[in-house]
Amino acid sequence: MPFTNQTLDKRSTILCATLELLASQGFHGFSVKQLAQKAGVATGTVYLHFKDREDLIRQLYLEVVHEVGKHLFVDLDASASAEDQYRQICRNFWRFCLINHDILSCKAQFDHLPSDIRRIQSNESKQIILPLYQVFAMGRERGEIKHLPDDVLVTLAIEPFSSLANKQWLGLVNLDEAALEQVINACWDAIAQ
Repeated sequence: MPFTNQTLDKRSTILCATLELLASQGFHGFSVKQLAQKAGVATGTVYLHFKDREDLIRQLYLEVVHEVGKHLFVDLDASASAEDQYRQICRNFWRFCLINHDILSCKAQFDHLPSDIRRIQSNESKQIILPLYQVFAMGRERGEIKHLPDDVLVTLAIEPFSSLANKQWLGLVNLDEAALEQVINACWDAIAQ
């Protein structure tokens, strides 16, 4: 993530420490005081940068989505078929998940935040991953993808990769490139017309 290098500003240091604590202890597993200690800042400094815990988590979530978005669409050829673009997005997402375990570990925490925070996050994050929704729209227009709502398509087409990457981190599965292609095929089959 952009806030994990050695020359962090205080806001970035706090976000990085929050990501680590969220991954290891969960949303309710740490206090702002513990966060400040981990970040090496005064507790008041946290509140200079973030209104409250909810604001901190919301901003961390958006930073994470921005980071995922930067990696999701690498080498994406907008002139390719929806299927080819989808396959590239899946490969990119898989690689991202495998090298960003803290982010992957936090996904469940983000998924279980209160609905009012999640609703705000959903609206903001949709703008960040707009190219994915554009692939879905193009696929529907061309008859390549089922006419399902975008959120359903994301669940069927993208979310299995974060779940499998987490299982790979835990040593429960070991997907090589050939197995990954089979998973991509299966997920494509779930959304293909």
